[in-house]
Order: sequence, then C-alpha cells, then structure tokens
Amino acid sequence: MVNSIIEQRNLLDERSVGGKFSRQARMVEQGFSVPKFFCISPDVHRRLLDTIRPDVEKILEQLDPTSPEQLSTAAEELRRLVHEAPVPPGVTESLYAAFDKHFPGGGLVSVRSCIVRRDGLPGEDSEQDAFAGVSDSFLYVDRARLLDRVRDCWSSGLGTQALLYILNRGMSPDEFAVSVGVQRMVPGTRSFVLFTCDPRTGARDRVLAAGLGIGEGVVQEKVPVDHYFVDRAGGRISARVVRKDSAVRNDPGRPESGLDILPVPADQQLLPALTDEQVRHIVGLGDRIERLFGSPQDIEGTVTDDGTVHILQSRPVVLERESQRLWSNANITESFPGVTTALTYSFAQRFYRADFRDFYRRLGVPAKVLDRHEADLNGMIGLLNGRVYYAIDSWYRLHRMSRLFPVWRGSWERMMGLSPSIADSRQDRLPRRAVSVADVTAFAARIAGQRVSHDRAARRFLRWWNTTIEEHRAAADDADALRLARLVPSLWREVGDHWGVTLVNDFFLQTTADIITALFERWLPDADPGLRAGLLCGGHENRSVTIMMSVVGLAEETRTRPDLMAALESKPADEVWQGIVRGDHGPEIARRFQDHLRHHGDRGLQELKLEVPAPRQDPAQLLRAVADYARATLTRAELRAREITARRDAERELGRLLVAHPARRRVLRTLLDQQRRYTAFREDSRYCRSELFGFAKDVFRRLGEDLASRGVIDRAQDVVHLTHDEVLGYFDGTAVTDDLRSLVRLREAEFDARPSELPMDFATMGPVRDALPDTGQVHLDDEVLTGLGSSGGIVQGTARIVLDPHEPLERSDDMILVARETDPGWMFLMLAARGIVVERGTMLSHTAITGRKFGIPTVVSVPHATKRITDGARIELDGAKGTVRLLDGPE
Repeated sequence: MVNSIIEQRNLLDERSVGGKFSRQARMVEQGFSVPKFFCISPDVHRRLLDTIRPDVEKILEQLDPTSPEQLSTAAEELRRLVHEAPVPPGVTESLYAAFDKHFPGGGLVSVRSCIVRRDGLPGEDSEQDAFAGVSDSFLYVDRARLLDRVRDCWSSGLGTQALLYILNRGMSPDEFAVSVGVQRMVPGTRSFVLFTCDPRTGARDRVLAAGLGIGEGVVQEKVPVDHYFVDRAGGRISARVVRKDSAVRNDPGRPESGLDILPVPADQQLLPALTDEQVRHIVGLGDRIERLFGSPQDIEGTVTDDGTVHILQSRPVVLERESQRLWSNANITESFPGVTTALTYSFAQRFYRADFRDFYRRLGVPAKVLDRHEADLNGMIGLLNGRVYYAIDSWYRLHRMSRLFPVWRGSWERMMGLSPSIADSRQDRLPRRAVSVADVTAFAARIAGQRVSHDRAARRFLRWWNTTIEEHRAAADDADALRLARLVPSLWREVGDHWGVTLVNDFFLQTTADIITALFERWLPDADPGLRAGLLCGGHENRSVTIMMSVVGLAEETRTRPDLMAALESKPADEVWQGIVRGDHGPEIARRFQDHLRHHGDRGLQELKLEVPAPRQDPAQLLRAVADYARATLTRAELRAREITARRDAERELGRLLVAHPARRRVLRTLLDQQRRYTAFREDSRYCRSELFGFAKDVFRRLGEDLASRGVIDRAQDVVHLTHDEVLGYFDGTAVTDDLRSLVRLREAEFDARPSELPMDFATMGPVRDALPDTGQVHLDDEVLTGLGSSGGIVQGTARIVLDPHEPLERSDDMILVARETDPGWMFLMLAARGIVVERGTMLSHTAITGRKFGIPTVVSVPHATKRITDGARIELDGAKGTVRLLDGPE
C-alpha cells in the first residue's frame, strides 16, 4: 500500500508532491525560513477518483468546453462527487496522526493544493505549466475542519478553472492528480510578492510588492500595496508608497474563511510597508532562491512581528522567452554615437554579420548550424529611436553555439559592459552528457591552439588587410557606377573570410584581463588601484598611438612656422588647407600633411558614421586638430615620457610588493605582456575597421553623386538616408523601388526629428515598437557619481560637457571632459583634458585604453553624467575608485 503521507526528505521528490511543495522542501534544506509542512500523496486523490470514475467520464463526455454554463454546471457536479466519494481506507487516520505529530497542541494551518501530472512531467508552478489560480488554498484551518479542507483541495482539481485550463490545452483531467500540503500558519503582519526579474519584460531588475496583513491580500490584490523597484546594477531602490487603508487579517469571528479585510489606523496608512533594510534583505533572499532554482522566481512571503521573513512559495516566472528582446548600447554607442542614418546602420549590420560568422567558424561551429542562426546574425544590432543598440538576446543565442560559452560568458558580459539588469537570466552550464566530453575537449584544444598561434595570425591579418584595402582603393579610382557598386560585396567576401581573428583577439584580451584581475585580488589585495594601469603602459606602439603622435608631430612642426600659425589664427581652416596644398607654407609641411592623410586619413570624429566625412574627405578636420595642439605646448617627447615614467614606477612597485614571490612576479609580467599585445592588436584592427568604413564613405559618396546627377535624389549627400542594399540595388538591378527620393524625404524627416533617447539598457516583450520604455527621470541630487574606474589618478577641474565634438569648446588648463560617449576621433579632445568622464563604455573601451595609455584619470559608465554634471562646475575625479564628486556649480 502506498504511503498516504509524505514528509521530511521525501518531500524533495517533485513527482510525488508536485513542484510547489518540492520547492519548499528544497528551500528548507538550504536553510530558508519556511513554515513546517507535510503532504498528502497525489496517489490518494487518484484512488479516490477511481471510485467515481464512471460518473466523472460520463459528465465529461457530455460537456461542451466552449459553453461557460455547461462548464460551471459540470464542475459543480464533479466537485460534489469528490466530496461524497469515500476516502481511501487508512487515509483519515494517517492525516490526523501526521497533524498531531507535526503540530502538537493543535494550532492553525494552511491547506494548499498542487496539481501533479501522472506522466511525471512538470505540473503546477513549473515554467511549462503555471496552473496559476487553478487549485484552491485555505488559511487558518483548525484540526476540526482539516479533512473538509483537504476534500475541497481534491475537488478543486475538477473545478471550473482547472477544467477550463486543462481542456483548453487539449489534455484530459485523467492526466492530473492533486497533492495537498498542510502547513503551519504564520501570523504575518506584512506580506510581499517578489519577482526576481521584471515580469513584464524579463529584465533582471527586481520588483517587490508589499502590503499590510497576510499574503492573501497582496497576492489577490485585495488591499493597497507599495511597490519597490530594485535595480540589479547598483541596488538602487525606487519606492512607490500608497495609502494603505486596509489589510487582510485573521478574524476569529469568521470560522469558515478565517479572513476579513480590516481597516488600518490612520497614522499607519502612509508609512511604507517595508523599510529599505527589509527590502534589501528580501531581495537578497530572492537572489539566493533564484540561484538555487536556476531561473527567475515569483516568491511569496510574510514578515512576522519579530522581523523574521518567512518564504511561503517560490515558482518560476513564466516568460515568453521567444518574445523577449534585450537591448544595450553601453558599448556600441562608442562606435555609433547619437542619431544614426539608414546607410550607416545597414552597413554596420553587414559588418557584424560578416565579422561574427567568421568568428564562430573559427570556434568550430559547423556551417549548417550557422545557417540555422542566420536571422540572429542579421539581427545583432537594432535601430531604436534613431540610435544603434545591440540586440543582446541574439548574441546570447549565437554564443550558445559554443559548447564552452558557460566558461567565457562572464568575461564576454564584462567586455560588453552589460548591465546585470539585462543579462540573460538562464544559467549556462557545461554539458554533462558523456558524448559531450570529447566535444568540449576538442573545442578547448582548438582555442588553446589559436592562442599559441595568435600573434602570427594577427600579423597575417594586418598584412592581408593592407593589401586588400589598397587593391580596392586602386580599383575604385576609375570605376564606373556599376563596378563601384560591385566593389562593396567584393570587399564583404574578403572581410567574411578574415575578420573573425579580431574577435578571437578580443576573447583572449578579456579572458587574460579577468585572470590578471583575479591574481591581483589574491596576491596584491592592498595594492594601489592605479598599479595595474601603470603596468599596462609601454610595449608595442599601436596604430591609435601612432596616429596621435603623427598629429602632435604636425603640431610641433606648425608651431615653428609663424606664417602658418598666423594663417590659422586669422583664416578659416578650409582656406588655410588650400594654401598648404598650393605650397604657400613650403613643400615639406604639405608633404607631411599629405602623408598623414594617406596613412591615417580615416581616423576622425565619429569615424564609423558614413554621414560624417573623415579627414581623408575633409582635410580641414585634421588642420583644426593640429591647430589646437600647436597653440598648446604638448610634444611627442612629453607623451612618451609620461608613459615611460608610469611603467617604470609601476614595475618598481610590483617588484617591491612581490619581492618575496619571484614566481608570482614572473606570472603577472607574462600575463601583462600578453594583455599589452592583445590591446595593441585590438587598436590596430580597430583602425582597419575605420578604413573599411572610410572606403564605404568614398564609394557611397560617389554613388550619391551619380544618383544626384541622374535626378534620382536631390543632393549627393542624401544617399546617407538610403540603405546599403537600396543604393547598390539601384545599380545592379536588385532594388525593389526606383523612387529613392521619397525614401530619402521620409528618413530625413525622421532623422531631423531626433526622437528622445531611450535608456542605455532595457528589455522588451512582444512587438518591440509597442514595448519601448519611457526615457525615465534623472536624479539630480547625488553629490557623488559612480562608474567604472579605468585609469588611476585623482584630479580636480572644470567640467566641460561635450555633446557634439564639432561644436566650439571653451577650453581651460583644468578641463575635465564629460561626454555621453567617445570614439577614437575624440582622442584630440581627450589629450587636452586633465580627466575624462563618459556615460557609456567599459574597462576595455577605447576611452579607457586611451586614459591608461596617456595617464589621464578616466571614469566610464557613469549614468546620465552629462545631465547630472553642470557645464563649468568644479568636480573631483578619482580614476581608480571610479567616482566623480560634485564640488560646486559653475562660476
């Protein structure tokens, strides 16, 4: 005979007691405060139903599930049958014996139902079948009414809601049984429901609803509740406190339900249901429970007068994951700041697809698997309110093609600067199947082999690119429109076969940085936060530094030519440039400027935006930068001296700290040397990317001129409001419309409207355009702003807010640059600043690397810095701690 009562460790078996109660048992095992309980096996319910099965089947055969009246009548008759059916022999005695054992001296209990599937598949409170609100629960039950309430729970398995749910899913009530839990009642004075993710969008921020009295009032929305929104990135609590004039409490005068809605004293109605300390404690419990079960949780609990938090239930948050999208521009805004045109966005889409397809190929992902993920490869970025965002959910799906993604997931998330608020909630684990061991081993061997040969691969990539871009530039010189259009897909084919090595480099860079961080924390816990930045100085001079040195060298030469300096002070830059080209200031300076443009002419402000000319197309940009440095005293020798001094001092300090551990010192120096090499190639390859986009600027400018000459569009520059395929398709016959002028006018109007900026990170559920978030409120009352410390040093200075680097800027010797984001073209402004603060970016962004390279204190990822800091205000920046202190307002 099957035991009718299940208790203690047997409660862990989900197939025996259902998800609701097995989860409670697991929480008890992990030390959470869960009221004591036992269960009545679902087999008891099955045996009871066997005695009335012919009558049940007869009612169900005659039932029309689309008729509400028939459904209600049938459910009422079925519940009556359950109540009148004989309880299987011995069950009543076992029930009361268990009650007396677990609750000696009597007391009040709750009696709860849980629907269990006969086939062992997940039932109630699972991610697949929530069965929300289907089965009944009863509170404040005494011993005398225990069996009646157990019968009520059994009958709820054939109630109206249960029948409706089961039949609409194409199932039969025969497939289910009801497990019943009997649990001690906890006299809570305030209760809560905690979602460890936003149930509307699946975003990872926590949502907590709390009210006075027991949980029934909160769960069933019978009483007013406060809401607390707790962001996962920094734990900030945003509370919405309401007047709580009622609470659900136990009423001894109502023996049937034990509940009543009672008034709250007037002096308590506007008090928060929970203190901030209680909110943080409950959220902390929720995070632990989420880790225990491996997915976002919907948790019910109550707080007693002594402050103890009791967990009453935890179930998965049911999310339509196929409808969820995760968005972030924390990293990509460095490349595509502000509102972006259709041409830039569509070209970038092609780039990400080609780049990452080659990356996954190098990781060993088969072509047929990549083909199945074509939609994700084409949708790695989105354009929302005119701004480019990473579609992070696509990235997760693509990365999961790699069997070792669980190993490098954390490194990738840090490299991307992902907020914990929009990280994918699913926990990734290495496969445990025996057949996968060989696969994982092979993947690990592939990565290890690539790491050994990576330096050679990097040099090979740079040689390939230098040859390829020169060949395509030469082919473009005298090409007609059709041949020019065909050069673009030709270049894409080349890119798709080679560019993945740059992402492999990023992978090695971030994982090496993570290892160094871990070793610093273990071996050098008390070291100055700026030590690591100093150790990363020196090494190979990357392309970004080479370009910067070239500009400073031009400035040094210009400073020695009074005639050129006078021209720069009195004439527009375009006019001065024409004089340089004519030889007005000598052939040597003209040659040096031309050499710079030939070798470095694609480095400029917003260099990946096809609507923004590079210095190669607009040399006056270069001249303006040179003029700024010529007016100052900055020299190449000074820049090199900064770096040499920083590295020398850091090496001396490392030697002092690890004087007794030479092996550790060697390990760290080896890893730091690797990181310097990976960083150098990253900057070199980023300029290659700039040349790719620069080539596109030339090609599409010329195609725009051709379209304008044909009268297809009004102006050559209008081409930036067409997509990559629309422009090329006009010339090769694959376009779907010839009316490009109408498309231009539509998109130009959208571009000029400059819609409000969305948050940096957010999630959507369902059609994206219907689910975009509000722009939100900016908090202006904080005196200390926090971000990621990226380059050590403490400086005080005058904040200069720069939203558009093309606008004139009032500089000062103590200028601290404050921006939403930067790109490599901002380096000219960066070097003129004593410190740098940006809203976006990561520890490995270009901004952070530049700050470290030239010893400029830098803090990235400071939310709303350009709004929270006033232009001209005095601020103090700590580049090691990642803080920005507001000292006073502008004079």
